[in-house]
Amino acid sequence: MTTQDVLVLGGGTAGFLAALALKKELPPHIGVRVLHSSKIGTIGVGEGSLRQLPEFLHSYLGIDARRFFAEVQPTWKLGIRFRWGAGADFDYSFTPQVCVTHPHPDLSRPLGFYCFDNLREHSVTSVLMDNEHAFLRAPDGSPLMEGNYGYHMDNRKLAAFLERYALEQGIELLDDEVREVSADADGVRTLALASGQSVRADLFVDCSGFRSLLLGDTLGEPFVSYRSSLFCDRAVIGGWQRTQEPVRPYTVSETMDCGWCWQIEHEDRINRGYVYASDFISDEDAEAEFRAKNPHITDTAMVRFRSGRYRRAWVKNVVAIGNSAGFVEPLEATAIAAICSAAKMLAQTLAQAGDCAVRDSNRDIFNRYNERSWDTIADFLAVHYRFNTRMDNAFWRSCVNEVDLRGAQPIVDYYRDNGPCNHWQLILEDPLCRFRLDGYYTLLLGQGVAHAQLDTPSARERDAFAQLQKATVQYAARGVGVTEALGAVRGEHWQWRPQHFGVNPGI
Repeated sequence: MTTQDVLVLGGGTAGFLAALALKKELPPHIGVRVLHSSKIGTIGVGEGSLRQLPEFLHSYLGIDARRFFAEVQPTWKLGIRFRWGAGADFDYSFTPQVCVTHPHPDLSRPLGFYCFDNLREHSVTSVLMDNEHAFLRAPDGSPLMEGNYGYHMDNRKLAAFLERYALEQGIELLDDEVREVSADADGVRTLALASGQSVRADLFVDCSGFRSLLLGDTLGEPFVSYRSSLFCDRAVIGGWQRTQEPVRPYTVSETMDCGWCWQIEHEDRINRGYVYASDFISDEDAEAEFRAKNPHITDTAMVRFRSGRYRRAWVKNVVAIGNSAGFVEPLEATAIAAICSAAKMLAQTLAQAGDCAVRDSNRDIFNRYNERSWDTIADFLAVHYRFNTRMDNAFWRSCVNEVDLRGAQPIVDYYRDNGPCNHWQLILEDPLCRFRLDGYYTLLLGQGVAHAQLDTPSARERDAFAQLQKATVQYAARGVGVTEALGAVRGEHWQWRPQHFGVNPGI
């Protein structure tokens, strides 16, 4: 099948990012349209990202960073602070922490072997987070940006910006609602709209959200659940206007009675959400716990979800991206990263086909990619639950005793025998896993999971690591806070450069 016309069903972050990637990669004669309804509202939640998003938006799509900061008003995210597990808080940042070695001659093993009860003071990023600094300070006093950050954003502002930008790029927008879908043996044929129109396309990109109107509802693709690993299925969301609180350059994830709570930082607002398991707590009790934890919360909204993915994301002439293809709870803020990578993969697959032909091999390899992409996320999230012993109640006992580690099991087994050893890193980590071996080891060490290599470091090693910690704390002490950094990038003399977004940090 040769593709001459692509229709993206659904706006929002997924729909517009997919459309923009397709518009960038496909030849000009191939039409890209977005069908969405302005009557369908968006739940206002804070949105966090991984470090790949700035590169995708600004380097790949070419979105002007100055305009993006003016219209979307993001803040920076260096990582996640986990109030998690039985021990002290620990950080998962976008720079390697424990799987790396240090050039000091007395620190011959990966740094995870020396951390023990303190996972933070040897990491520049963690020290910046401790000081509530977004960046190191350059000699001229400006923020020293090197691309190791993601964004915190309001999803409504982001979606509205992407819609405006899509129009400017020549993407046609149809504001209408689907009333009926016609399909045959080759896939979806037409969409009958509320206005009385019917629309056709060679390729449909399903970005209709949890409903998965084309892939799930119409084509009946089976859903693969992650229920054996991820028990949570609802979230209550709220927030409040910022008063005197500092703008933190990180997301907070903290243990709750039957799940966990996020905190996402915006310049003028703080967003909170409690992700919980309805098998263990009622909606009313979850909201009461949420409000007790966050007395400044005003209005709340509740979202139901299921964790899992469709068996295939590309079936016949339908490709699902975003929540239409799969979903996991936002414990590691993976939603936008999954959208960006799938959109880029689809667009480049079509573009590199030469005639934009859809072949079985294209579908097969995309589906293999989609499967591994979602499964590696679910595997990583399972580790958060299996080893969290912060609370002793029915929910957390079930997590510790019953969570299926799935594809994470070989990494956990290796860690238990060998500690945070990086010798077999190329074998242990899946290239599509966004968190790498360092992320796994950070979680295991942070939650106090024992391993068989807890040899006491020598006096020389202890002294060398203490020197490293002291030097790191001193080095990172002179930083730039979020508010100061925002003022700098909004100034007339600031110039955005490619290195500010990272250099091709992957998908």
